[in-house]
Amino acid sequence: MLFDKWQEEVLECKSKRILICKGRQIGGTTVLAKKASDRLANNPHEEIMVVSITEEQAQHVIMMVLQFLEHDYKQLLSRKLQDTTKGKILLKNGSSIISKAIGTTGASIRGFTKGVLWINEGSRIPEFAFEASKAMLLTTGGELWMDSTPFGKQGYFYKAYENKNGIWTVFYKTTVDVINERPISVNWTEKQRKEALELLEQEKNEMTELQFGQEYLGLFLEDLKRMFSDELISKVCILKRDGIIRGKTYMGIDCAGMGKDLNTFEVVDKIHKTSIRQIENITTTKKYVHETVNTAIELFSKFHVRRIGVDDGGVGWGVFSDLLNNTKTRTKTIALNNASRPLDKDDKQHKKILKTDMYFNLLNLMEKGELKLLDDKEIKDSLASVQISNEDGKWEIWGKDTHIAEGLTRSLWLAKQDNALDLYCSY
Repeated sequence: MLFDKWQEEVLECKSKRILICKGRQIGGTTVLAKKASDRLANNPHEEIMVVSITEEQAQHVIMMVLQFLEHDYKQLLSRKLQDTTKGKILLKNGSSIISKAIGTTGASIRGFTKGVLWINEGSRIPEFAFEASKAMLLTTGGELWMDSTPFGKQGYFYKAYENKNGIWTVFYKTTVDVINERPISVNWTEKQRKEALELLEQEKNEMTELQFGQEYLGLFLEDLKRMFSDELISKVCILKRDGIIRGKTYMGIDCAGMGKDLNTFEVVDKIHKTSIRQIENITTTKKYVHETVNTAIELFSKFHVRRIGVDDGGVGWGVFSDLLNNTKTRTKTIALNNASRPLDKDDKQHKKILKTDMYFNLLNLMEKGELKLLDDKEIKDSLASVQISNEDGKWEIWGKDTHIAEGLTRSLWLAKQDNALDLYCSY
């Protein structure tokens, strides 16, 4: 495999602290996978741990390392020693690499001692989780590698990038630079470069300057940050399921199709004006419309749901329509998206329910201590993925894993409106 010049510099780097701050899809994880495979093969009894925010991502990194080992050091591999399903690779020379999802606290990796700690997508990992991960290097005098796109000017990754104590060797590469600087070869043709630049231009046109700056230029942007801090999420996500209904219940649904995205069903219980508790979080994948509708109706009946909030745009239209056609849910289903809705059935005026309104309602409830959510890792991860920016006075909210957060915003919007709900339902 041919590497770019900057990747070769990473492979040759002898520093004990290596940080790659990058735009998307430039080969940052790839080059560290190669560096890890070389380290394992050339240093008997070496131990490496790679951690990421999710189990899926950690597994993906392990598989990249295995591919390099199979290509360059096949003689050191033994089928009997391999168990990649558990995120572990063992070599005949006694070296090993394991992968772990660090989660939100770092508890899953406490007690390990390794020579190299590789933190993948480090900007997404909560700062207090780093304390657990770094401790494994104390007795080994080991190395710490990190690679990530930025996630706002916050957290340990940003502090490491600033490198105020001078202990880090920092590599900074943008997607634009890599596409233009990569030498033309059999593996990188003129056609590929042209298509990549066209796609990049398309992304630039569709994204805000702040979004593009973070994702492809690897910039830490002051106006771009997470909407929900780790501290706030930990403070709010504390409940265990008990199935007890204490007040009025509301359900928010975020719909997906047959792809990898999640259908989410978020049920909350409004006990009184300043106390709302989440009582259920259900996610499904690759479900047909009728299956999603059936799940919604089951939850509607189980929790005596007063109102259902559904995004009726895109793939959600089918679910919304079927709920309207069902005798049980017809008068209980409300479309909650960016479309205008009449203030009441006879009034010609319209009120626009904005995505930002619903998200700020969620944030407000969390900050005031009026909301408690379930202590589910997937809920925490979804809230942590929500990013917000303000460009020319216009709020933008987005993220890669916001489906649960979207469902929550709808259920909580309904709960907050309470007796005024009928004003928003035009069906």
